[in-house]
Formats: sequence, C-alpha cells, structure tokens
Amino acid sequence: MNRDIKLRIIHMSDTHFSKYTAFDEDAFRNAVKYINKLDPPPDAVIHSGDITDYGVLADYEVAYNKLSEINYEIYYAPGNHDERNYGQSLFKEFFGNMDRFIDLGSAVILLMNSPEPDRDAGRLGRRRQRFIESTLKTFSTDKIKIIVFHHHLVPVPLSGREANVLEDAGDVLELVLRNSVDMVLMGHRHVRRALQIGGSLLINAGTVSSIRTRGRLGHSMNQIDIYEDTIKIWNIQLDGKLKLTPVKIMGAPP
Repeated sequence: MNRDIKLRIIHMSDTHFSKYTAFDEDAFRNAVKYINKLDPPPDAVIHSGDITDYGVLADYEVAYNKLSEINYEIYYAPGNHDERNYGQSLFKEFFGNMDRFIDLGSAVILLMNSPEPDRDAGRLGRRRQRFIESTLKTFSTDKIKIIVFHHHLVPVPLSGREANVLEDAGDVLELVLRNSVDMVLMGHRHVRRALQIGGSLLINAGTVSSIRTRGRLGHSMNQIDIYEDTIKIWNIQLDGKLKLTPVKIMGAPP
C-alpha cells in the first residue's frame, strides 16, 4: 500500500455553539488542539451543520469567534438549527453561500443546504439534485467526489426514533451511486457511523461539542485519510484524553 496520504479531511459536525446553553467548551477546545497540531495538516476541514444551537445572532457570533481558533479554512454546510429564527440570513453573512462547491485539485467538495427554515426535517429537492449532477459532470473521473449535507441519507443506529432522513433520500442515494460519488459526509443525529453502499461511503460525524450526547458515545469528530489504494476513517474521541479509534468499514471504494 502507498503510505503517502493523498487527501486528509477533518469532518466535524453539530458543534451547537451558543451563548446561552448546549455548548461544551472543553470538548471543542480538545478538537481545536488536535486539528492545529495535526501532521500532516488537513487539506480540508468540513463542518456538516448545526454550527449554532438557536440560529440567533449571539450564537453565530460565538461560533465565528470560536471556529476562528482553528488554523485552517473551514467549509460549511448548514444544519436545521442554523436556520432557526431566520438564521439562514446570518449563515450567509458569517459563513457564505449555503450551496457551493470547492475544487481542491485532487477532490471536489459540494456543500449542500438540506434544511428548510424552522423545520427539523430536510430535503435537497430537484434543483439541488440537478446542480450536483451537472457540477460533477464538469470534473474528470479521477477526482475524488465528496458531497456534504446535514441530514442523513439512511437511518443511523443508536439515534432514537427515526424521523429526519432526507425526504428525498431515495432519489439522492440513486444520484450518489449513479455518479460514483466517493463519500457523502453528514451529521444531525450526534452518532458516528461509516457505511459503504456500492462504491460510495456514507459517513456520519458525531457531535463535537453539544451537551446532547447519546449514551456514552461522548463528543467526537472524524479524520478521513485517503491513500492511493484505500481510505482510513478515524473517530477522534474528544472527552478527556484524546483517543483515536478506527471506524470499521467494509473497505474502500474501488
């Protein structure tokens, strides 16, 4: 196996920054320390939504200041909490467009807005599906293709009653497989998970710093190391002493 990392991604989600409640300062501080000391450094830090807890101005200000402690550019997809209380206007002000794509050279990342204002449910809809498909067709087949949105594409174990899979999940999954998307990065349920379907990896991140953890899963984020012939996904446990554990998958996409 080629030991040189082709692409390194930090995948975080569900920070739930708030001036008022719901935010665990120690867990986030551990995340910042880990990311800033990483060697080799990440090629991309991706946040898959629920940056804030209430979507209000005070939460966005806390989020912007805290996330500025990370030494690398962060690419954001909005979460349902970010669009509460007309928060979508503040997302655009602080973090940019809600639908966008990033060309990293070896990879293309599409960040999609799956929430709808003041709803917990999510959907991409036909317009975004067309945008994804038309954008991916403009890039060569040897690019690593990554799609990021907040809501999960398939049910997530250990996350309680299932209510918020994408409303158009079937169509989106078919699009992902038809276009040979390498990875879909998601959040929302505060549960880490990696699942392979066909040649695509569906990867959920847990919560970095919300007080609403599940059972003893605690706070975590993902580190994704892409090599020439394999992909390694590490779960970075952030409670107390930092702990790296591999997230088991069936194997890397062909």
